[in-house]
Amino acid sequence: MKKLTALLLAVAMLLSFAACGEKEPTPEETTANVEETDAAGEPAGDVTDEATTSYGETQVEDTTVEGETVEATTVEGETVVGTTVEATTVKDVTVVGTTGTSNTPTKAPSNPSAPTTPSAPTTPSATSAPSTTADIIAYYNNAVNKAVAAKVGFNKVRYVDNEKLNAGILLKTFGDVMYKFMGIGAENKYTMDVTKGQWESDLPHQYLRKSTLSTSDVTKATCTANGTQYTIVLDVKGGTSYADKKTKSNNSPIDKCGICVGDGDKSYFDHKTAIVIYDAIDDILGGAKVSESYKNAKVKAVIDSTTGNLVSLTVEYEINVVIDTAGGGNATGSAHIFYKNFKY
Repeated sequence: MKKLTALLLAVAMLLSFAACGEKEPTPEETTANVEETDAAGEPAGDVTDEATTSYGETQVEDTTVEGETVEATTVEGETVVGTTVEATTVKDVTVVGTTGTSNTPTKAPSNPSAPTTPSAPTTPSATSAPSTTADIIAYYNNAVNKAVAAKVGFNKVRYVDNEKLNAGILLKTFGDVMYKFMGIGAENKYTMDVTKGQWESDLPHQYLRKSTLSTSDVTKATCTANGTQYTIVLDVKGGTSYADKKTKSNNSPIDKCGICVGDGDKSYFDHKTAIVIYDAIDDILGGAKVSESYKNAKVKAVIDSTTGNLVSLTVEYEINVVIDTAGGGNATGSAHIFYKNFKY
């Protein structure tokens, strides 16, 4: 009996010790074993707006997400966040790699523009005709002076028509002679053919002169392109000349355009100034006073635009000659001068 009682007490003590060995967890222990979650029920603390840099973790700093999918990828080789966020642009993302050093922050372009299509190359424009008065005159001068330098061959025709003689007794008696001195009338028409290089002869004065026209000599200048040719038209100012036994003067812009001019009695001069006329009649009418003037002068030149060579040259104007002497009078007419068939 005593043995049975002792055995039961021993069993009761063993059961009591076993029960004491199973202790319930405290609230602090329960909290430590429970994984914290955010409001969405997902693990929190792995991707934050301002995360602490640590080795082997992904750090996102000042992240703006607009239109791209972002996924945090590595915590010791495992995916931490599997949820994707739809956005437009990712800006200022800093990632700390496994070595613990920060990579250079990068920015994605906010609105990448489409590649620019290169413009088609501009086709160089052809050389244009001169347009200003100064440029047209310079172009004309260059063409005439090039012909002079090349001592070109050409054909020249000069005549004065529409003649009118308002003569006193002297001029009526010697009208034909006066017209000859003035180069007026069909019977006094002048023609000449010049061979290239003939300028080396003893009569160089019958050829073209250098053109020295300026804007002050011209009232209007135009240039028209026609195929490979330019047609230049210059309205040249009127001029006057005077000669007597003691005085000689000449103010004639037309003489600057390249036509054959000079002093003295020469049949090949294109402009018969008062000085030329007086030199022709002074032996007969030494006491005469000769005045000459012209108006409506027009120069027309056709020039090859590819070479700058003269093709033709025309000069026209209206003249008025007054011989002031006993029985004198005046003569008028229209002068026409043509240079053509240039040979370079």
